[in-house]
Amino acid sequence: MRKLLTGALLFMAGITLCSQTAFAKEDKAGTARILNKSDSGNPMLGFDEKGDILYGGDPSILVDGDTVYCYVGHDTSAAEYYHMPDWRCYSSKDMKNWKYESMILKADRSNITWANDDTSAWAGQVAKGSDGNYYFYYCTEANRANGGGKSIGVAVSKDGPTGPFKDIGKPLVRNIDTPNGPHTWEDIDPTIWIEKDENGVEHRYLGWGNTRFFVCELNEDMISVKDQDGNPGGLSVGEGKGHDIVVGKINGFEGHTFTEAPYYYRQQDENGNFYGKYYMFFACDWREQMAYAVTDDIMSNEWDFGGVLMEPSATANTNHMAVFDFKGQTYFVYHDGSLPHGSGFRRVACVEKIEIKEDGTIDPIKKTATGLTGTASKITDYDGNYLANESFTNTLNDSDYPIVGKNLLSDFYQDGARTEWEINPGKADTGKESYVSIESNDKPGLYLAAGDLASGSIPLVLSQDVRGSQDEAERMTFKTLDGFAGSGVTFESVKYPGYYLVSKNGKLSMVQNPEDKEATFYVSTDVVAKSGNALKTKRLYTVGEKLDTEDIRIQLYLENGKAERIEEYTTNAKKIDMDKAGEKTLKVTYKYQGKEYEDSIKITVVESDYRGK
Repeated sequence: MRKLLTGALLFMAGITLCSQTAFAKEDKAGTARILNKSDSGNPMLGFDEKGDILYGGDPSILVDGDTVYCYVGHDTSAAEYYHMPDWRCYSSKDMKNWKYESMILKADRSNITWANDDTSAWAGQVAKGSDGNYYFYYCTEANRANGGGKSIGVAVSKDGPTGPFKDIGKPLVRNIDTPNGPHTWEDIDPTIWIEKDENGVEHRYLGWGNTRFFVCELNEDMISVKDQDGNPGGLSVGEGKGHDIVVGKINGFEGHTFTEAPYYYRQQDENGNFYGKYYMFFACDWREQMAYAVTDDIMSNEWDFGGVLMEPSATANTNHMAVFDFKGQTYFVYHDGSLPHGSGFRRVACVEKIEIKEDGTIDPIKKTATGLTGTASKITDYDGNYLANESFTNTLNDSDYPIVGKNLLSDFYQDGARTEWEINPGKADTGKESYVSIESNDKPGLYLAAGDLASGSIPLVLSQDVRGSQDEAERMTFKTLDGFAGSGVTFESVKYPGYYLVSKNGKLSMVQNPEDKEATFYVSTDVVAKSGNALKTKRLYTVGEKLDTEDIRIQLYLENGKAERIEEYTTNAKKIDMDKAGEKTLKVTYKYQGKEYEDSIKITVVESDYRGK
């Protein structure tokens, strides 16, 4: 529970402060202003059956009928190491609203008899077999009797995609079954792909790997590896077809290293038929980036590098994706550490839409805080300068993390992703409507935060919620008040009541007794449009002429003096009778930050001989 200081003295950075009650001057107290909040978006999961935080990484997806199921390994570590006791399942019918379903399997030795410990619920993926059963391919640590090290297992559910799943009692692939074994890490992160060939024969491809990557084909029973070379001694390993397990390579992959997390995908047409090349998405380098490669023959395990798709996370050292189609849209699910106290060992699933171009290539994918359902806001000061984070790159260098104390600025000429923010319920107390926390849409998981008091002001910085502490929550929470300049909004620090966010000379900080205009900001999702001017070049038509709407231009003027160009709009043009002369009303409808606006443009239709009169 948040502690309030009442009359006590707080000594910080060598400066004695008055009590929190004394911070706020009576003439600056202001009236609470409630901003519109974006309480959805990324992360898409991260909760248990009670709605409490549940960390879970390595997301995988099963689409079964009209439902998407997402599976994660449950992260429970309080420190910086893996501690995963089980796997969890969620479901959605629209990719917007997610329901917690169940624990599908515990990673303990009573459920997995060949396991070496009870806390290695590493990555897994579920597939539906032609027999109607569900098969969960996963990784855990094997005991000595089964070769030790990470190995691939399989569990079966006859009850449905939410389990419970029952392990078959032995590893499907041991680490001693792949080259140069035994080894510790190579046999992890299984991915499964099932399809019928042109002759109607079903193939079940299982891929996995760390440092190197492998593929094999499964038998019809889904729980054993297909013998493709008649080797009576068990599994064999080699390059190319005719072998049980095939070692892979990626052409054109110079300058990168394959790390882990292969995930198979292929495009589908409107009838659900697969076509085109096979895709393997995977994690490369360290810290992990997301990349992809393509092939014409998944069992050859020879791939052509497509490119890096996603930079390292700002909040986690690893990443793991799932790529799939649902209701005609392709999605890219991944994990980061954007929850409070998040990291590469306390992860959460996020999602973005992606498009595959006609030539099969994929453009880089941008992580966002808003995801599919959130709302991005822009924040400007009284003079129209955008609040933005200074540009920086999420590097591959572990020593650059966690990201805390990054600089911010206010600049009229800033634009793009660095000026986008998600206004969330306040971390210090999500029940208080006047409390907000402001997350970077460009660097999800990083928030505006009050630094330490020094020289009479408090720096405003961009930081990760590293420890998940109440102190961090208060630093990242602001009370929203009616703007001191008579419009807009003013932000008061919850950590330091009586200190207000100000923009001055391109710098952002928090001070007592600010100038009214310096402490007044405008949030795009909160401001009201003064007028929406829809202009049209041609407004005089002759009877029977087609009404063209391509020449409409919309400039939305906001109360903070900014003008926004609107590119997408709809009209009632199809309902206007152009076969009769007279004055017509063309209605133009468009949206800005979730609000709908409508303008009217007068159109005059005249007889064909009008100009001759």
